Amino acid sequence: MQNVTSSLPTILRWGARVLGGVIVLFWGFFLLAHLFGDAGSPSRPLVWTDYLSLGAIIVAVIGLAVAWKWELLGAVISLIAFGVVAAVNWRVAIFPGTLIPITALLFLASWWLHRSPQTNDAFVQ
Repeated sequence: MQNVTSSLPTILRWGARVLGGVIVLFWGFFLLAHLFGDAGSPSRPLVWTDYLSLGAIIVAVIGLAVAWKWELLGAVISLIAFGVVAAVNWRVAIFPGTLIPITALLFLASWWLHRSPQTNDAFVQ
């Protein structure tokens, strides 16, 4: 029987990938629809914080996509970008916005566990 702790990094990696994929598809659809659709007209004049928030959300979503290949780099990009968004508008840090840093932390934990030396207790008799 395989040791549960040896499969934890793989579970974290695929959990982060599934959640990250859902976030990238969801946010990506709405960002593209907003940028290229007709319904994207603002209800008020946009200020610099609006543009900064939108840009940082785009960078955070791109960071999650990058994390599929390079977990550490993508997670750090997403966490920094989300930190910028949360500093500009704290309401983003309420659910469902918290899914972005949670996913980035899952990628970070997966990277950390995959790089740490592991002992294989399954073959000890």
